[in-house]
Amino acid sequence: MRYLGNKTRLLGHINQLIEDKHITGGVFADLFTGTGSVADHFKDRFEIITNDLLRYASLFSEAKVSFSEIPKFTKFNKRFKTNPFEYWNNYDYSKESDGFVTLNFSPKGDRKFFQEKNAIKIDTIRNQLDEFREEKILSDKEWTYLLASLLESVMRVSNTSGTYEAFFKNWESRSNKDLMLEPLSMENLTLFSRHNVTYNDDANELVRHIKGDIAYIDTPYTVTQYASAYHVLETIALNDSPEIAGKTGRRVERKMSDYNKRNAAKVAFEDLLRQLKFTHVIISYSNQSLIPLDELIELIRRFAVQGKVEVRAIDFREYKNLNVSQKGDGQKLREVLIYFKKDFEIVKSPLNYAGSKDLIMDKITTALPSHISNFIDMTGGAFNVGGNVVGTGRTFYNEKSPVVYEMVQRLLLDKSEDLLRQVQTIVRKYKLTKADKDAYLRLRNHYNSIAFGQRDPMELFVLTLYSFQHMIRFNRDGGFNVPVGNSGLTDDVIARINNYRIKMPLGGVTLGSFTDIDMTQFDEDTLFYFDPPYIITSAAYNDGRRLEAEWTNHDEYELLNYLERLDKAGYKFLLSNTVIHKGKRNEILLDWVERNEFDMQEVGHGGRRYPRLEVLIKNY
Repeated sequence: MRYLGNKTRLLGHINQLIEDKHITGGVFADLFTGTGSVADHFKDRFEIITNDLLRYASLFSEAKVSFSEIPKFTKFNKRFKTNPFEYWNNYDYSKESDGFVTLNFSPKGDRKFFQEKNAIKIDTIRNQLDEFREEKILSDKEWTYLLASLLESVMRVSNTSGTYEAFFKNWESRSNKDLMLEPLSMENLTLFSRHNVTYNDDANELVRHIKGDIAYIDTPYTVTQYASAYHVLETIALNDSPEIAGKTGRRVERKMSDYNKRNAAKVAFEDLLRQLKFTHVIISYSNQSLIPLDELIELIRRFAVQGKVEVRAIDFREYKNLNVSQKGDGQKLREVLIYFKKDFEIVKSPLNYAGSKDLIMDKITTALPSHISNFIDMTGGAFNVGGNVVGTGRTFYNEKSPVVYEMVQRLLLDKSEDLLRQVQTIVRKYKLTKADKDAYLRLRNHYNSIAFGQRDPMELFVLTLYSFQHMIRFNRDGGFNVPVGNSGLTDDVIARINNYRIKMPLGGVTLGSFTDIDMTQFDEDTLFYFDPPYIITSAAYNDGRRLEAEWTNHDEYELLNYLERLDKAGYKFLLSNTVIHKGKRNEILLDWVERNEFDMQEVGHGGRRYPRLEVLIKNY
């Protein structure tokens, strides 16, 4: 099949890469499937997901991954005493009326994509396909297979060079042939799974909802929009008699891809890489693409395990379109396969902290905007969110509580071996063991005997390891007053200290209220994240009877006013909160969201007797 970017010649290289990585079984997703040749090739080894933004392309792949051979068409054969191919190839079209293709893409419509004799056949077969499916003579899968077969057969008699961006002024020899409906070209391979599925979606939205083992990505490389290059096939596939315009009769409403737009492609790639939920990722790419290859690889490193990216170069013949003289700056086209393993690790802070969002980090990631330069964790806590977000700039930590700030500052800035040594020294000095009240109180009393503001934050860190439920709580006089718990310096804590890292370069660590942050020092692609105390819940960090722990209606309004200022200044924000808890509703927040028409998404709920609803609120 003549098709832009067809990867048939790359199948051996893709296959070799998969074998080299010892990947067997599982779910293989072909996210920009095109003609479905890659998915078709691997349908005997993996459960397949295919997707394409354009309907005609999704039909090609769905047909190929739904069958290992030509379908039997049992009901059709019983009804017409022949198979569909013989039926339509011997059909008398002389009495059929002109349809949309004939009236718009043949000389009857002043266009020469098809001879009239073939246009009438296309119209008739396309309309009868829908009739036969509605009458249950064809199953949905059989209908898909036959429609894909029609689309491929159409390309064999099209009066074009391969795409539908233009038609030849004179009839090319191929177009003079009679259209013959032939079975779809595909590999006759036994299906690994009967659960293969096809989507007709924007891949960037789809990857937020699917997961698997291998994601194969073959985005468009150039400014050529497939919605324009193959608009005739799309119209035949949809059979929707659309509004068309121009010399070639392009659909007025077309699904245009950001990957074909010079200024949007890199943002689209960033979003795709962030949202992928596949362990192994293989990308087909070219050195003549809109995003320079070295820039794309540098972007990929941010999402790869340990930043490791493998690139395999393959010489490949390029497709020459009308703009070929403007492509590649004279470079010889080099096709590459890029491979990496996606970094899914949620790096949990060594500091146990009430309300940390590590357990819903996947939902927070799904809610992130397409492009993030800097990430500002405005109410940082243990820094579990800001430490796990990936963007193209830096991440910043801000915290109002001085004792929490001092602990996180040490965790972020000191070497892990030094931190662990300090922790172990304190544990040995006070002979701390799990649930040993006397040893715990000796450390707590020593910590409280030092003037507030001069205490060792690592002593407090150790106290939190051994305290009841790892709470951080002070009385009004500044005394740490949590009783001993049933835990301590466990292997898990030691591992978290040794392995602690953040996924973006650290831009700064600041102490103070979020209102002290000057938003104007950051660019417009900065994301400001807030996870404040929840006004309808009770916790050690949200208790007016404790030191600096009060969160009142005044604080809530102050936060919402600051968020409104961010929004009016053109900045993006994301807010974590709880709107229902034990029968209480945060009416202040709910009214504010409705009034400003911000987006609110549920991310957690539970409790039959005492319902709880956690949400994410965003302005983008």
